[in-house]
Amino acid sequence: MSAAALDPLADRLRRLLALTGLLAVLATGGLAWLAWDYVLDAYAERLAEQTRTHYRAKLAQQRLIWNKAGHRLRSEIEFLRFGEMPPAQRRARLLAFFTAQGEYREFEGLMLTDAGGMPFFTLGCQAMLQEGGDRLQSTGPDLPDVLVQGHCQDSQYVYYVFHTPLWLGPQGQGLGIYAAALDHGFLTRLARKMDHLYLYADGRIQATSEGAARMGNSVDAATMPLRRGGMLQAVVPLAPGGALDGPLLIVRRPLDPLLSTADLLMGIGVVSLVLLAILWWGLGRSLGRVVQRLNDMAHGARAFLVDFRRPDQWPEWLARATGQRDEISQLGKILDQLMNEAERRHQEQAAYQQTLEQMEEAVLELDTAGRVLRVSRAWNVLTGNGEGIVGQPLAAWLHPDDTAAFAELVAALAQHRKEQATARLRLHLDDAQARWLELRLARAPQGECLRGVIRDVTQHYKQEQRITHMALHDALTGLPNRVLLEDRLKVALRLGRRSEHKVALGFIDLDHFKNVNDSLGHKTGDALLVALAQRLRQHLRSGDTLARWGGDEFVVLLPEMHTLEAVREVAQKLHAATEAPIRVDDTEFNITFSAGFAVYPDDTDNEDMLLSHADRAMFYAKAQGRNTLQLFCDMAKKGLGKKDVYIQQRLATAIREKRIVNHYQPLVNAHTGQVRGVEALARWFEPELGWIPPATFIPMAENLGLIRELGEQVWHRALHDVRHWKARGFGLSVNLSKRQLFMPYFTDKLLEDVAAHGLEPERVTLEMTESVALLDVEYAAERLKELHAAGFLLSIDDFGTGYSSLSLLHEMPVHELKIDIAFVRRIHQPQGARLIQTIVGMAQSLGFKTVAEGVEDGQTASQLADMGVDLLQGWHFGRPMTAQEFDAWWLDRHDRAAPGDGEGVQGR
Repeated sequence: MSAAALDPLADRLRRLLALTGLLAVLATGGLAWLAWDYVLDAYAERLAEQTRTHYRAKLAQQRLIWNKAGHRLRSEIEFLRFGEMPPAQRRARLLAFFTAQGEYREFEGLMLTDAGGMPFFTLGCQAMLQEGGDRLQSTGPDLPDVLVQGHCQDSQYVYYVFHTPLWLGPQGQGLGIYAAALDHGFLTRLARKMDHLYLYADGRIQATSEGAARMGNSVDAATMPLRRGGMLQAVVPLAPGGALDGPLLIVRRPLDPLLSTADLLMGIGVVSLVLLAILWWGLGRSLGRVVQRLNDMAHGARAFLVDFRRPDQWPEWLARATGQRDEISQLGKILDQLMNEAERRHQEQAAYQQTLEQMEEAVLELDTAGRVLRVSRAWNVLTGNGEGIVGQPLAAWLHPDDTAAFAELVAALAQHRKEQATARLRLHLDDAQARWLELRLARAPQGECLRGVIRDVTQHYKQEQRITHMALHDALTGLPNRVLLEDRLKVALRLGRRSEHKVALGFIDLDHFKNVNDSLGHKTGDALLVALAQRLRQHLRSGDTLARWGGDEFVVLLPEMHTLEAVREVAQKLHAATEAPIRVDDTEFNITFSAGFAVYPDDTDNEDMLLSHADRAMFYAKAQGRNTLQLFCDMAKKGLGKKDVYIQQRLATAIREKRIVNHYQPLVNAHTGQVRGVEALARWFEPELGWIPPATFIPMAENLGLIRELGEQVWHRALHDVRHWKARGFGLSVNLSKRQLFMPYFTDKLLEDVAAHGLEPERVTLEMTESVALLDVEYAAERLKELHAAGFLLSIDDFGTGYSSLSLLHEMPVHELKIDIAFVRRIHQPQGARLIQTIVGMAQSLGFKTVAEGVEDGQTASQLADMGVDLLQGWHFGRPMTAQEFDAWWLDRHDRAAPGDGEGVQGR
């Protein structure tokens, strides 16, 4: 900017200065006039506040005088005992008293009330006095008076009403209510010299200090001016809280002027001339310097634009512009900061760009149609060739099956339906290998483009697929597991209801597969299971499902079957698949299986019942000699298992409604006859079937998967009952099922339950059969050691009926063996007695206690004790009883028992 260029700006500033001076003079005059008017208002407000303060004090003083007069009058009334006089004489005597004394003239009205609040003497307006008294009583004793206004006998009034308690002798305590009028005389006595007072209420002037109203009847206290015609006007609200909508005391008095109008105008003129001279001389020079500094700042900014990357070459223009401490200097410093910030951001942008080039993720920018606007070099790494992508649709590099999803994603962001979105897409390259990309896009703040990151997630995707497959498939055979089978079963039933097709479900259980594991080892058994699964799968359709249920059990799901005969054909094909031997490691195996099938909707329309019916059909097939097939519908036609089916259907309801009850049978010392504990036994009563044997419903609960719920009910109820028998030193024996023993966190849960009922693990004996304890030797041994370490006692139930291995039994942390009832009943036979003696001797050599169940008579009990059996159980001592029956049995036995009976379970 040249020096000649400054002249037009300077001329404009001079004209602006002249106009500013003229406006300043006018503004000064106007402001001075407004200021003077403000001063007068402030002066008037101060006088008005003094006036209001004065009259508030005068009113408070007068109310205090009235209050004291009321108390004096009450004292005289109480002293003369007017309240104790008969009502017929009281009014006349009171009227004579007030007429003679003249005390009531302090007030315009008076009313006396009895203890019930009913007036018995009134002078003046009774309605006014009654209203004031009611208001005083409702506000409580903290308010000495109230202001009352209204009409009485066709006249308006404003009164202060007071009340005092009044002792009436035996009649109790009444009230004295007194009213003082705010009338002309009161205002005359209240007014100061030169003050004119007006009482305004109910829309009109009620009284004045001059004896007549001199103002209009309509007054707006909120807008009443302080100054009017040289008079000061002040409003004093009389209502509580200073409300302007109640009675008002208006005060008017002369207001003396502080200064004449001529003197005011002369002062304004002198000030305006001085101000104009200061502006012309001081502001003019200052504006010239401002113009020069702005010119210097413009030169500095232009130098930065020419070579902004070389701040050491910027001239000293900004330094001269910022030489003073003012707004221009601050602006110059801010401009200098912006220049340095622009340089810093330029360097950061270069660093960010370099960092982006090193990232594996490609950073890209798309327009709202999905065309690429910018992309980082990492795109070349992802595709192998990124030339020509700018300006082209990104969909051209995606798999054709994913272009529609990409288009929907871009449309949702462009149409503001989403702020950001993520999608997995496949990269379409010439090689056959699929490349999965994760695209994350977000809409720019202004919405003109989309910005995001794209990265290769192929390895992550494959890992997810492997994890999903592992979660839904058996690790050994690769077949679907229970989770996937149940999901496919739900889908098949839903499609079957829609298409009216049949759905078949079959349970397959290998015959004597345990012999393979025991003789050749689990590795060979696993290989045989894999080979069998492959062979069975070859005889199924592509839509059928073969799943591994667990162990050596498989489940077949056959959806969309048209007829029952078609189901039979598929079942026969599966059964025929095992006719040829299966070769594993140069060894041929002749494998057979038992299978049971249930069909929807012929047998049931319920998913759980379909599984249950197929399971029952499979068990029936095994009972027929194994290596057979059985359809549940054939069982129903033959009438087989009808009662079992009925019981099975009722069992779930009985367990859910907790109708399975606990009975307790005592365990006694074989040598002393002392009760050492009780065994909890599950019992079930159905009104239509009577008592159902545990041997019937316990296996059903196992097959239906309800044994866990049943076992927990028996367990918790037993802990609750035995807790009350803790002082008797009883131990508790509870049976465990296979499924309970192998439940996760089983030991921790038992410990929590025992602690919650205030018992110790050493008082609890867990009974399990030989087959359960040796079902999965390695896992069972680990779980039994875990229970033993927790403090529980372990017992092998029905010992002698299984196929125990003495070496395995020796390694088990077992506490006792329970001799099966079948051996006890044969004790009177020589062979049976020798067998029991052998079991007892073996148990003693291994350090185990022995328990004999089924003791029915004293001879059997005596013979078992002689053989060395430790504990006895049977009807000879006590039948299974409810908790209440057991209490009664114990009390009866305890009354007849020798001292020392009932010692703790530690003796077992």
